[in-house]
Amino acid sequence: MYKFFCDTKVDNYFLLDEQTQNHLKVIRIKNNDFIINYQNEFYLCNLIEKNKAVIKSKLDINNELGYEIIVALPIIKHNHFEIALQKATELGATKIIPFISSYTDKSNLNIENKYSRFKKIILEAAQQSFRNKIPSLEKIELFENILDINIESKILAYENEKDKKIEKVTSDTMIIVGPEGGFSDEEITLAKKKNVAIVSLTKTILRAETAIIYMLSKIN
Repeated sequence: MYKFFCDTKVDNYFLLDEQTQNHLKVIRIKNNDFIINYQNEFYLCNLIEKNKAVIKSKLDINNELGYEIIVALPIIKHNHFEIALQKATELGATKIIPFISSYTDKSNLNIENKYSRFKKIILEAAQQSFRNKIPSLEKIELFENILDINIESKILAYENEKDKKIEKVTSDTMIIVGPEGGFSDEEITLAKKKNVAIVSLTKTILRAETAIIYMLSKIN
């Protein structure tokens, strides 16, 4: 069943934005039911006008993990960055923070003018994966700043860590992966000083977007 997010509710119906109207037109929804997500809750609806969906019933559905998962995502090539956004959303991330570190490829830094596109990718992934919440995409931070974010646990993937493996979590957690060049020795030293857990993933070195998928699947 098709699912859409909506921001405007009036009495017993929702007012649909132009994007949703166009989507409904393309799929020829007609008299078929579909689901609206409004303020993190789901409603079974039916189209009564091109911009109005009447509520048939409220649905008791919660597909969230019950704890916060922040993904600290390095600025990488834009097509890989978009894949990471999509998969992080599908796998339960609640917040995504892009960051700059020592080995960030400076040619990839011009991403702020793409935020509207990135947020659309996140929205569509949230709809497709039946999320109650749309993950937020935060402003770009420096690596050292994300280490100071107040959250119960922080986990950083590092290819030279051989002993500690990532495990399932049940509390608010931030996961951190590095850019194409990885992390510098100084950054790893700083992360350890800030009590960040350093873990290994696989025997091979993963791309950032693959590491995100691996970590989220493990902690879930």
